[in-house]
Amino acid sequence: MNEDITVAGSAAIRAQEAASHGLGRAMQDGALDALSGGVVVRETIGKGLGVYADRPFTVGELVVRGRVERAAPHRTRHSFQKDWDLHVELDETARSINHSCVPNTGVVDNTLGGYDFVALVPIPAGQEITWDYETTEYESIAVEDCLCGSSECRGRTRGFRYRTDPIRYLAAYLRSRPHPVQTATAGPA
Repeated sequence: MNEDITVAGSAAIRAQEAASHGLGRAMQDGALDALSGGVVVRETIGKGLGVYADRPFTVGELVVRGRVERAAPHRTRHSFQKDWDLHVELDETARSINHSCVPNTGVVDNTLGGYDFVALVPIPAGQEITWDYETTEYESIAVEDCLCGSSECRGRTRGFRYRTDPIRYLAAYLRSRPHPVQTATAGPA
């Protein structure tokens, strides 16, 4: 792909979606999200497409709103797990966000059936937008050899079921059952 894809939309739609999602007054007051610009999809070095901040984002700010394009017939390297037996394909912008073991965004289920990607740290203009695939995938097949380059890189993604650390931003369906590690260590009631 030779040209950048800029995501666009209207302030009225942003405010309505922010209110229905409960993102608070900052979003309702017109904070820039993926519907009004703020990110571009472009080629990355060695990873295919990636999403980059076109402006700075503050902690807690909505960076990208992922929209469902269709249900996936089965898990793929590019699908997103939304429930124990449901994988979906999201729009190109959300689908193009690459993995990092130390991401700058976290996921929140949204009212559109997809995921919102919310800034975990300040994100300067020009920085690649990333998220941790293990926060939506119970069993991950997406990253056999991680390319995030973080000093905390896990080498590959295995899935939520293998995580032992607490995760603040996590797919809602993963919160609906006890974590396998917590269940195994909890012992009898």
